Amino acid sequence: MSLTQPSSMRQVRRQFLKRSDDFGQHAAVHESLSERLLARLDVLAMTPQRILDLGCRNGYQMAALRERFPDALVLGADPAPGKPQQLPSSWPAWLRRRRAKQAAMVACDPHHLPFPDQSFDLVVSNLLLPFCHAPHAVFAESARVLKPGGAFFFTSLGPDTLLEYRGAWADIDAHMHVFGLIDMHDLGDAMLRSGFAAPVLDRENITVDYPSIDALQDELFHIGSANIAEGRRRGLMAPSVRTCLRSNTDQMTRFPVTLELVQGHGWKGELQSGRFENGRNNSTDEYRISVESLRATRKR
Repeated sequence: MSLTQPSSMRQVRRQFLKRSDDFGQHAAVHESLSERLLARLDVLAMTPQRILDLGCRNGYQMAALRERFPDALVLGADPAPGKPQQLPSSWPAWLRRRRAKQAAMVACDPHHLPFPDQSFDLVVSNLLLPFCHAPHAVFAESARVLKPGGAFFFTSLGPDTLLEYRGAWADIDAHMHVFGLIDMHDLGDAMLRSGFAAPVLDRENITVDYPSIDALQDELFHIGSANIAEGRRRGLMAPSVRTCLRSNTDQMTRFPVTLELVQGHGWKGELQSGRFENGRNNSTDEYRISVESLRATRKR
């Protein structure tokens, strides 16, 4: 059995449900990458009227989509949509009810969307694909629910993500503690096969600086990103294993990890022959940022 695939969507849904109340307090990375995703919408030449936020979690980016496209209907879909972010109590009750009604979110399997063909003008998806065992099926479903000429924008994570974390485990056991991630070129080919015309993809390495390996594991746990790979190590982690893991990183004052960010978009159109067109696939931009600064930015 392959260790490189996420588990079934049922298991992903259970994991998301367990952490739905915690997600908002630990979503600084999701929110930061969402800003990058939404900035790429500048290339749109249309004004979408119906938008699907695929992998919406607690609806953290839906407000930004509504603000950008005030006349559009924005719908969220997720394996386990969480509670929407709390609105300020100082807002009038009628306005809070209106905003709550606008934050419509549907629980579903992203491999099998419960929407009719050609339902949306725009689909956006931030960091959902790493949890999907068949990304090509998610692309195909996104293309199905898009109107002709509609656009799909996404972010995902490439194979170099958390390589430092994998390295810390390598001296302890032979199990895989994060599931494998799909290369940008394979994602581009899958988009072409799904009916997206001339998809554009690029990648960049972002270094997120955590205070310790425990801080990283705590965040992964609370956003539902604990190891759910097929063939994963079963059972609870013994205290001795945790101690050994910490000792491997005791000499480090911080624990920086790499996120290989893959960003892509394409338009629903005729199938194209050949490989995908791309943006900066031959170069890698590198950024370094501390997780504390991400959280501080979110609070501001």
